[in-house]
Amino acid sequence: MALKYAELKPVPCLSYAHAVKLRESSATPILTQVRNDVTRYRYGDEQHLEEALKRIFQYGLGGGIPRRSAPILTMIREEVLSDGRYCLVLVFEAKALKLSDFEQRHAKFTSFFGPNITAEVGKGESENVYEVRLTSNVSTSSVSSSTS
Repeated sequence: MALKYAELKPVPCLSYAHAVKLRESSATPILTQVRNDVTRYRYGDEQHLEEALKRIFQYGLGGGIPRRSAPILTMIREEVLSDGRYCLVLVFEAKALKLSDFEQRHAKFTSFFGPNITAEVGKGESENVYEVRLTSNVSTSSVSSSTS
C-alpha cells in the first residue's frame, strides 16, 4: 500500500513514426532521459520533473514562485520541425501562472535541459496550459551529407 500511495503515474506521450525514428539519431541524452523518466511509473516523487521545476521556478525563493503554484506536467509530445529537427514538447497545466512566468525562465529551461537544446515557451491549446518546446540542435546532416 505504501508504494501505491507514493505512485506517480506516467504522463501520456504522443509520438509519430517519423519522430521516433529521428529521436534515435537526433535526441540528446538528456531529452531521451526526460522522455523515459516521465513515461514510466515513479515512486516517492510528488510530480514529474520535480527537481528541474524546483530549480527553474525557484520555489519559495526571491523571484521564485510558491511551491503550491508549481506547473504540473500533463503530457509530452514528440515532433519533427519543418527544418527536420527533433523536438520534445512538455505540456504543463499551471492555473496560478501566466505565460510571462514561463517566458522569464526561458534561459533556465535552455540551460537546465542543455547542452545542444533550444527551449521555447508558449501558450498551449487551452486556458492555463503552457508548452515548453525542447528542440535538439544535434545535426544529422553530417551523416546524410557523407553518403551523397
